[in-house]
Amino acid sequence: MQEHVLEASHTLAAVQTTAILIANPTSGSYIFHAQQIKDTITFLREHGWQAELQLTTAAGDAGRLARAAVEQKVNVVVAVGGDGTINEIIQELAGSETALAVLPSGTVNVWAREVGIPLDNNGARDVLLHGQTRHVDLGKVNNRYFLLMTGIGLDGEVTQFIEKKPAKRLGVIGYWLVGAWLGMGYGGFHITMHMNGRRIKTHALQVIIGNTQLYGGAIKYTWQAQCDDGLLDICIVRRQSMLRRPLVLLDFLFHREQRRQWVRYEKCTRVNIRTRHPVAIQIDGDPMGYTSQGYPPTSVNIVPGALKVLVPQKPPEGLFAQPAPDA
Repeated sequence: MQEHVLEASHTLAAVQTTAILIANPTSGSYIFHAQQIKDTITFLREHGWQAELQLTTAAGDAGRLARAAVEQKVNVVVAVGGDGTINEIIQELAGSETALAVLPSGTVNVWAREVGIPLDNNGARDVLLHGQTRHVDLGKVNNRYFLLMTGIGLDGEVTQFIEKKPAKRLGVIGYWLVGAWLGMGYGGFHITMHMNGRRIKTHALQVIIGNTQLYGGAIKYTWQAQCDDGLLDICIVRRQSMLRRPLVLLDFLFHREQRRQWVRYEKCTRVNIRTRHPVAIQIDGDPMGYTSQGYPPTSVNIVPGALKVLVPQKPPEGLFAQPAPDA
């Protein structure tokens, strides 16, 4: 396959582009969108791309296929699915010249919403053809990368609880129902965080460490985050009484300025975390174990410019710190 020679100031349409589309044939989203995916491959080939669909057959296949694409110097890996599929793929694309692109068909599609990729197939494939390449940071929890955010606390418990349970089939509604049910009795947790040469000890309801702004498709906990500024944004939601918790949620849901009263907001390049008891962690919406109570601590750091991505020519304002390549 042809080696990737595209400069950041050009669209991928300007060169002969090689691409693989990775999809799970057993997922409902693939079954529903199968014909559209085939049409997209035809569309890309008609515009000079060397595009190929590769289907997963077992757990871990998306990562394996992405790793093979990097080794073969494929220009673009297109994740056909949601944020979980993207997270598996970026573990292999990190640090490479192979760009991540998306045909969104997941439950929430946070990354697509974040950067303005249309959720319909025709709009998304136009971004493949006419989008721009940018480099974005990746967060890293111990040895696993995240593109969007990691959550510690209530949202981690929800993610752990709902995994492989019938409520997951309800999509966003299932997460909200489980979150409301668990949230009524969730007591929070004591956490110690070391960052920027300081130690922070608090009793939190949840901690969101973001590389981007959008959470769950609607809320912005890390509303100041920029995905290429070399920094992690940390939103510590302090423990609140049951009566106040709906107010906290509404303030975040409607992006109100008074949300600041419920949180502590920090920026850093690395944070080490310990909790008194194991606390559930989620990464990009998927469960990832529990926090450390001793040594070594749970470590979260930023890896600047680790991932090349294909995004619309005009992504939302404020998401990127660096000017557009052609600016």
